Amino acid sequence: MSVKTILKYPILILLSIGKKNFSNMGHVIQRGGDTVKRALQPVEVSEAQLESIAKSMFICKKVLYLVIDDTLLKKIYSRLMQGSGWFYDTKTGRSIMAFRLCIGLISDGKHAIPITSAYLFSKEILDAMKEHDFPSKDDIAKMFVKVAKRQFPNNVLIVLTDGLYATVEFIKWCKKNHVNLETRMHSNRVIKYGKKTLKLKDLAHKLGVKPKGRQMARTITAIWHELELEISIVRRIDKHGNTSIVFQAATYKAKPCEHRAAYIVRWTVEKMIRTLKQLLGLQDCYSRKLLTQHKHVTATLLSYALAQLEMKEHKLKKPELAVRRLKKENMVLLTNRFCRLNQIFGVCNV
Repeated sequence: MSVKTILKYPILILLSIGKKNFSNMGHVIQRGGDTVKRALQPVEVSEAQLESIAKSMFICKKVLYLVIDDTLLKKIYSRLMQGSGWFYDTKTGRSIMAFRLCIGLISDGKHAIPITSAYLFSKEILDAMKEHDFPSKDDIAKMFVKVAKRQFPNNVLIVLTDGLYATVEFIKWCKKNHVNLETRMHSNRVIKYGKKTLKLKDLAHKLGVKPKGRQMARTITAIWHELELEISIVRRIDKHGNTSIVFQAATYKAKPCEHRAAYIVRWTVEKMIRTLKQLLGLQDCYSRKLLTQHKHVTATLLSYALAQLEMKEHKLKKPELAVRRLKKENMVLLTNRFCRLNQIFGVCNV
């Protein structure tokens, strides 16, 4: 299959204005919604193209980060959509009808390319289909790590997750398979430090273990569920200048400043999800079929990867600037440009 065929739908996402449904994107090429729907490629085809872009983007990088996160795709009127269910939305404080999408992306700290995705299903679906073996969030995270290791076997890979994935099962699996994991850990977790058994939040109050002076982080070795981990106590300052203490757990040894710097890279996935939802129509597919929904999601991830190429080529600071720049181009020009990856990355700049 030609690259032009694979990139047709993602480029239509970038060029279209308003909702990214089939009929609206058809206006770009003056065709109907059915024509646009036929341009959707199988998930594995789009993911293969994402892999190609990621390898081209990070060809000269020695250390890469695999960032794993999930988000809700709101489908308010989606009772007839396969796989949708009720999930609690922390932003609105109520349960909504949605898909829960897990995304894995590769980043060097500056640019980020999503490489794979998967769905987590709601409790009512899992209860109704007990005969099927659906993957848990830990299973999905393990799968993402295996995909990243296969694609980048010669790179140092650091896996970054939020507190949702700080489970005994996943951390134990990471240690067993020599995976460098950096994850947020809740302050109520009980650890063993020296001869003391206490909660993380009590490290500072009872033992005085915290960053001092101009330090932004301090790292200790502690035991959690019989797992030896590097626990970093990190001072965080928000945009209003308020200071708080957060905790990170890692399966590898490094300087406190390195643990802190690694976890900051996780915010690349937050920026990606914001751009995907606000500008690239991640939630805008209205098909009832889960497979079609997944094809649209993967094509949307591919459109974000194209925006990352534009960011790198023109040294832009934000993906939103890249998307706005691409909207000024035409279909033929963009297709021809993005089919020439070797020319875009003609020289390796370390």
